Amino acid sequence: MKHKPLVFILIAVFHIIEPLIKIAYFKVTTPFSLSTIISNIGQISNAREIFEFWFLFPMAGIALLGVKRWSYSIFFGAQIYSIYSHLTYEQYTWPYVSEVPFVSSLALLFINTMIIIYFALPEVRKPFFDRSVRWWETRTRYSMQLPLVFKFIGKEEIINSHVLNISQTGAFIKYKGVAEVGDKVKMELTYKEFNLKVHAQVKALHACGGERGLGVHFQFGNIWENLFVRRMVSQIGHDHKAAQKALEMPNAA
Repeated sequence: MKHKPLVFILIAVFHIIEPLIKIAYFKVTTPFSLSTIISNIGQISNAREIFEFWFLFPMAGIALLGVKRWSYSIFFGAQIYSIYSHLTYEQYTWPYVSEVPFVSSLALLFINTMIIIYFALPEVRKPFFDRSVRWWETRTRYSMQLPLVFKFIGKEEIINSHVLNISQTGAFIKYKGVAEVGDKVKMELTYKEFNLKVHAQVKALHACGGERGLGVHFQFGNIWENLFVRRMVSQIGHDHKAAQKALEMPNAA
């Protein structure tokens, strides 16, 4: 499964289109034409009112789609701000220009309050803080032996080995020595015109294809290292698929 939970997507979309929902609700519940409503909304000049009408909920929706540490804070912050805004709402002012806030916004606010309570549970908020439980972010791993030299940070020994599989986020290194989860390594491998030097951290000790080794997660020093690995792994994936396709082709009679 490589997609975010459907409930995340639905709630995020509802947040992103929330300004349009307010406009539609205003059109249904008032005698004004759509052009008049749009014209009145265009008269909003206060920065806070513009932010609350157009950007507050969409910002929270985009953050929710991120499912990252930073997005957790933004999403929760938006809900708390929204609660405060509703509690201090003045009649017939923007963004609702009505006696009370719109039903759609109140409903969304109630749902968000439930979400805050739900996501406050330790096990539920894990996807925002622990990459390993975000199953939809799992990258394709390509099984291909690549010559490798690496060393554990803090040690001098240079170890010659092989990468047995690799993805955009990590690799499995053939290794039978002593290591612990959390150890950091500096690795260097070459594939065609790509010469990769990158730091990584040991995330697992297990066997793969009958070979003992280390599951490591890349720790990029900058965005350029990340992009370089993406290019290299993309080339490996292309070559891997081409090799598989060649094997699947029937032999000529």
